[in-house]
Amino acid sequence: MVRYNETDINKIRDATDTLALVREYAPDLRMKGREYWACCPFHKEKSPSFKVDPNSGRWHCFGACGEGGDVFSFVMKTQNLSFPEAVKLLADRAGIEIAIDPQAQKEAGRRKRLLAVCSDTVDFYATYLRRSPAADAAAARDYLSRRGFGSDIATQWKLGYAVGKGELVRHLRTKGHRDEDMVAANVAMHSHYGKGLQDRFFKRLIFPISDAQGQAIAFGGRVLDNSEPKYINSSETPLFNKSRNLYGLDHAKRSMHTEKTVLVVEGYTDVIALSKAGFEYCVATLGTALTAQHVKILSRTVNRVVYIFDGDEAGMRAADKASEHIDRSLSPEYSASPVNLDVVCLPQGADPADLMESETGKAQFTQLLLEAKPLIEFALDRRLGRWDLSRPEERVKALNDSVIVLAPLKGSMLAGGYANYVADSLTRAGGDVTEAQVLEALEDARPSRPSSDQYGIAEAEQGLRFADTFSAGGNDAAGASGLSQLTPTELMERELLALMIVAPAARDYILQNQNLSPFTHPMYRAAYDKIAEFAHKEADYSVKLLDEDIPGMAQLVTAYDFEGSGESVRDLADSLLYRLRESALERKIRIIRSDLQRDNENSKVYLEALTAASQELHQIREKRFQ
Repeated sequence: MVRYNETDINKIRDATDTLALVREYAPDLRMKGREYWACCPFHKEKSPSFKVDPNSGRWHCFGACGEGGDVFSFVMKTQNLSFPEAVKLLADRAGIEIAIDPQAQKEAGRRKRLLAVCSDTVDFYATYLRRSPAADAAAARDYLSRRGFGSDIATQWKLGYAVGKGELVRHLRTKGHRDEDMVAANVAMHSHYGKGLQDRFFKRLIFPISDAQGQAIAFGGRVLDNSEPKYINSSETPLFNKSRNLYGLDHAKRSMHTEKTVLVVEGYTDVIALSKAGFEYCVATLGTALTAQHVKILSRTVNRVVYIFDGDEAGMRAADKASEHIDRSLSPEYSASPVNLDVVCLPQGADPADLMESETGKAQFTQLLLEAKPLIEFALDRRLGRWDLSRPEERVKALNDSVIVLAPLKGSMLAGGYANYVADSLTRAGGDVTEAQVLEALEDARPSRPSSDQYGIAEAEQGLRFADTFSAGGNDAAGASGLSQLTPTELMERELLALMIVAPAARDYILQNQNLSPFTHPMYRAAYDKIAEFAHKEADYSVKLLDEDIPGMAQLVTAYDFEGSGESVRDLADSLLYRLRESALERKIRIIRSDLQRDNENSKVYLEALTAASQELHQIREKRFQ
C-alpha cells in the first residue's frame, strides 16, 4: 500500500487551484460574495446548489446528492480514484515530487514501464490500421466502415490492428522496452516452439482497454473471419484485473456523473455504437459477468446500473447470473445511497450495436430503457416463468423457487414488498397465496449462493475504500451468515475500529472524544476498550488483540486502502461518528413513533421526545456538511 507523508499531502493541497480543478467539471462556476456557485457536477439540477470556497479549498453540494470534501475527494469522486491515486494525480498536475517508501517506489517504477509498453503498443496497432496498405489492414478498415465506425471513431477509441509475425516485439525493442516488460504487460509471450518472443495478438482488430484515467492497461482482439475464439482479452497483469476494470469507463465517466446512470453491455462494439448514438454513459465487462467489485466501483459515481442483455439464450443465462448481485444493500434502510440495479433484455437475436445500425434503433432502445425492470422483479419473473402456474403443485415449486431470490433480502423492507409481488403473481395464476405465506417460506429459504455484500460501510470523503468485497459466510463476527447479516450500524462500528488501527491520528482523535460513545455492540465496545488500553502499541499488535475476540478483524483491516493527513483522518472519523449518531437517532425516532401509536395516553411525552430527537438529528446532519 503506497504511503505519502502529511507534509507532501499538505503541499499538494496548497498548490492545487481548487477553482480551476472544479471548473473542468462545472464550467458554469460563478462568484457570489466570497464563494463560487454552480450546478452540481454530480447530479442534474436547474439552479446552482454546488458551492466552492476558494479560501478553504472545500466544496459542497446543498442539493440532492449532498456530496462534499476537498480537492482530493473531488478528484476521487470525479475520476473513480483511491486516495493514493488522487494524491499522485494532483502531485503530477502541480509538478510536485512526492516521497514514497522504497518498495512502493520499485512497484511504481515497474508500473510506469508497463504503462509505457501498453502506450507504445496502442500507437503501433493504431498506426498500422490507419496507414498500412496491406490487405489485412484494409479488411479491418472495411469492417469498421460497415459497422458505421469511420476513421474519426477509430481515432477516438484508438482502435488498431495486430498483424502478428513478431512485428510488435521488434517495434517495442526499438523503443527500448525490455522483453520481460512486454511479457508482464501481456503484449508478447514466449514461443512454445523455442523461437523466442512472439506477439500476443495476431490477425485481430484491436480494442485498447484503458483505466479510468485513459491509460491503456490491456487489449481485446477480434477476428474478422469466422475463426474461434471470436474475442480474446489480455490475461491479468499487474495493470489489469478483469473483475475490476471495465471497457469504456474513461469515455463514460463524465456522462455517468451527470446522468447518475451507467449502462453495462457485453461487447466493445456495443459500447462504441451506443456512445456514438448519444448513450455515452456505457461500459462493457471484459470476458466476465459484472462482479460485485464492478458494482462497487460504479456506485461511487452512479445510483443506477442498467444491465443490457442480448435477447438470445446466452444473454438470458447472463441475465440470470446477474441475480447474484441481489442483497440487502438494495433496500433503502441498509444503505445511505442504495444503487438501483435494472435489467433490459433486447429483442431476440439483437445486440446494442445491431440495434443502433437501424433507423429506429435509437428510439427503440430509449423506450427499452424506460421500460427497464428492477433486477429483483426480473429475477422473480424468470423464476416464476419456469413453472406451469395453472397447476397447484407447480405453484408450490414456483413459490419455493422465488423465495431463493429473496433470501439475501430477508428482514428488509424490499423483502416484504416483493413477497407481496410473488403472492399476487401466484394468486392471479389461480392460487390463493398471501404475503404472509411467502414470508413464512422465506424464513426457511437460503440463497443459491452467498451474498455479494457489495454495500460495505460508509465511504467517507477522504479515501477509505474496501480493497475487496468480503464473501458472506466468512470467518467474522456474524458467524456463518457472513457480513451480509450484519446491520448497517454494526458494519460502521467495525469500520471505525479498523480506522482506529490503521490511522493512529483517528484513533487518538476518537479516544479524546470518549463522550461520543460510538460503540453499542458489546463485542465492539470491548474491542474499543482494548484499543484504548493498548493505544501505545503498534497496529499489528492491536490487530492480534482484536482477532482474539473478533475473528476476521485482521482481514477487515488489511482490506482498507487508506491514506490521509491528520486533518483528513479526523474528517473521516467525524463522518463515521456522525453517521453512527444519526443511525442511533433514527432508531430512537422509530421506537418513539411506535410507542406513540400504541400509547395515546402519554402522547405529550412521546411528542416532546420525538421533537427533541428530530431536532438533534437535524443538528447532526447540519454538522456533517459544515
